[in-house]
Amino acid sequence: MKRYLKEHEEFVKRRLLESAEEYDWAALKEHHLKRISFMQHERLIHLLVTLAFGVFLFLSVAAVYCGGAVEMAAAVILILLLLIPYIHHYYRLENAVQRWYKLADEIDRKINGAL
Repeated sequence: MKRYLKEHEEFVKRRLLESAEEYDWAALKEHHLKRISFMQHERLIHLLVTLAFGVFLFLSVAAVYCGGAVEMAAAVILILLLLIPYIHHYYRLENAVQRWYKLADEIDRKINGAL
């Protein structure tokens, strides 16, 4: 995923630096918005999974606190170890999509400047 994000972002940035008037900016915008929609779906799925892991962590901590079960303490550690990478991945997706929104604005400026 990291490479996919980076490659697309570099592709769009290279096209924006070209600043050729005859370039089909509308096609680039359509392509870019399609990629943004893919990432928005990916973000939604990862948000739901991250929230689910957060709820499971909360319930596991509550079970350890209320019942004092040693087995649940192992579950807390396991869930926490899984939750941290999910948060990091979601953070990376969120920031990439925010950067892509700015690139879409730059493409719009190219389109408006070309008209």
